[in-house]
Amino acid sequence: MSANPPKNDAWPEPRHWLHVWVHRQRRNYPPPMPGLVLKWEKHKGRWRAWVIWVDTTYAAPEIRHAWLPINEIRPAKSDINVWNDRWR
Repeated sequence: MSANPPKNDAWPEPRHWLHVWVHRQRRNYPPPMPGLVLKWEKHKGRWRAWVIWVDTTYAAPEIRHAWLPINEIRPAKSDINVWNDRWR
């Protein structure tokens, strides 16, 4: 078994979970916060996501979760196949 499997052996990207950046304000502060989409649903004709994120607006970061409209989240680059790479 190769340490670097060919791309056809790569795991497919998850369809329901997504690493995201959460930005709840319309100003520049606070900066976007890291999050994870756990569920999607259509509510009153618009998509929204159940998101858990790290709220970094306080001295001690806190975990938050809520239904967020899609205009408050953006995909974050993430690669599930990083586990197929050797530890560097």
